[in-house]
Amino acid sequence: MPHKINTIILDDEPSAIENLESMLAFYDYINVVQTSSSFNDLWHYLQSHADQVDLLFLDILLHNENGLDIAKMINEIYPNIKIIFSTSEASYALDAYETSPIDYITKPINAVRLQKALTKIRQTNRHHILKNNDVKIGIKNKNMIEMVNIDSIKLIKKELRHVKLLLTDDSKLTTTETINALFLKLKPYGFVMVTRSIIIPIHDITAIDYNPSTQRYSIQLRSQLQLPPISQAKIKDIKSDLAAFDWII
Repeated sequence: MPHKINTIILDDEPSAIENLESMLAFYDYINVVQTSSSFNDLWHYLQSHADQVDLLFLDILLHNENGLDIAKMINEIYPNIKIIFSTSEASYALDAYETSPIDYITKPINAVRLQKALTKIRQTNRHHILKNNDVKIGIKNKNMIEMVNIDSIKLIKKELRHVKLLLTDDSKLTTTETINALFLKLKPYGFVMVTRSIIIPIHDITAIDYNPSTQRYSIQLRSQLQLPPISQAKIKDIKSDLAAFDWII
């Protein structure tokens, strides 16, 4: 059975929730598991069900709450949850895209526009949504293959003759595979090669900063790991890889 996209909605207008639910009911691959009119309700739900949620429809202009701040918090704590903004105010689009949403839809929601947004979410990770903690990769080291959750990989780096993986628990694995071979395996799951010797998960990227004095870019990571400066030529390749996952840069 195809994977259904477990979806939650946060909007302080009951009529907006009802309208969106009605429209989403036409898509058999969308499963609305929760609707909330306040962030407090949403937060209580996520604390026990976040690992079962794929997509959040999020209003920006909420009563006494800011959807952009909520999106930043979701990105930080539950990075596997994708976000589609649905709001009556188009002027927040630029600020919204700093949180790397799948899409930004203005109200009243148009059926054609909604379908376009849902097509984007289906295309994420090569036409299907898989939680990376459900995907394992075999890391070869001589005669042994160790299975590693993709979601636990913070960084892959070639150091002299060795390729090492840094994991979220700060442990390290050494593999006899080449860094290019690993990149080909991991690229469909949201990894990007930022230099010829470093691979990172794109969900860890928080900013790309340009230094006019050096004419180089620095990529800032949620994990706080430091990366070497990136050339202008290389940043074009990185932007192309990010665009495949609907990043707009």
